[in-house]
Amino acid sequence: MSKDNKSIRIGLVFPELGKHDYNYFMEILHREKNRLDMIVFPEGFETITPTGKDITPETVKNDGNVKLLLRKYSSLSLKYNIGVIVGFQVDYKNSLISGGENDQYCAFVSPQGDNYVYHKHSTSRFNAFFDSNWSIENNLKTVQIKDINIGISICHDSYISLISRLLSKKGADVWVNISYQNVRPNIWEPIHLTRAVENNIISLCTLHRNSKASNPQKEPYAFSPVGKIRLKDLQTNKYIDEFSESKRTGKIYFFDTIDHTVIHYETPDETALSAKADRMSIRKENNTFNLNRSNNDFNIKEISMEDYFSPEVLWGHSLKYQDKTTIFIVRTQNKQKWDDQRVNVLKTIKGRTIEFSTVFVFVDKSNNILLSAYRSSNYKDCRIFYPDGFPITIDKRYLKGIASTINISLDDYRYEDDSLYLERVKKIIDKIDSL
Repeated sequence: MSKDNKSIRIGLVFPELGKHDYNYFMEILHREKNRLDMIVFPEGFETITPTGKDITPETVKNDGNVKLLLRKYSSLSLKYNIGVIVGFQVDYKNSLISGGENDQYCAFVSPQGDNYVYHKHSTSRFNAFFDSNWSIENNLKTVQIKDINIGISICHDSYISLISRLLSKKGADVWVNISYQNVRPNIWEPIHLTRAVENNIISLCTLHRNSKASNPQKEPYAFSPVGKIRLKDLQTNKYIDEFSESKRTGKIYFFDTIDHTVIHYETPDETALSAKADRMSIRKENNTFNLNRSNNDFNIKEISMEDYFSPEVLWGHSLKYQDKTTIFIVRTQNKQKWDDQRVNVLKTIKGRTIEFSTVFVFVDKSNNILLSAYRSSNYKDCRIFYPDGFPITIDKRYLKGIASTINISLDDYRYEDDSLYLERVKKIIDKIDSL
């Protein structure tokens, strides 16, 4: 971590869904005494079930059960002199899955008596973007433990890079994005590494494992801009990868934001074009780039390498032509500039293609292609390739553009049209630009 060389030890709780509860982890903390500065519980770790009228987002902090929850974790915070982040769901129909009929929040409490409740901005019965009292000041705060600034979000909020970007611009050294259960590593790892690189922060995520499902979760995550952080078990000091996957739950894994070991990323290999591809060509004519005339659903935008690392710029261009999928041509000044940024591009390109569901083509000032990448299969991965020159042929079947990310957010029954969502996204972009 490079922001002022500040250090805290953060513990990530990794429970088996429905098995390891609050009391179980309190026993671990009691045995290990004061070894952590902050502890993070997953999304939906606690459940509040309304007995009468539904709890609305605007009044959630005034609900008696939520106040009891805050007192419970404030007591934990005071007892161990530790900051706490815990996910809780308002469960309207006793559903066991995140989203749908659950409204998702997380609470932060500190030993100094600070508390903050964050409301999820995606895949939740009520979506924070549609709350009547939504504001950047109320909904996107940073909190503090031992002079370390921390930004908070939940699960699919990670797709909306504007959230972590704003929190970083507001001073966050660490971004905590708690999740619920069994996410796909080939999505979650590149997304979290991308957030770490583009914001020069540590990004982390803890969640449950549901062993009854077809894809049991292997681990919680933490990333620095360098790569994946190796987490240690609080009780044994063993690295998480020293435990078999079936024996990793029911533990608190920790790392120090300064003193940690990193698993460096693997350079992506070139991948083949599918035989089932719906082919589309990007052509170069003089110094401009064009698509086949029949591809009116796509728009080409040329940007700089600096723009590529600024998600607010990419969002701005994508929203300007939101009825089309924007394909980005990223131009670097010369080979030296490309060599300086190539490693970071390789770290972030999967996260970028997942979020924007589009094509990125990196070229030098002479239009020589340095690297190309795009989303290769719906909601799964991206294709990296190194074509010799133009035209380049891509598979357009899964290029959904920014709409694929926006649609994750627009599942609130209060949603009527895009206007309120886009208005508030624009406020985030304007705030980022002003910082």
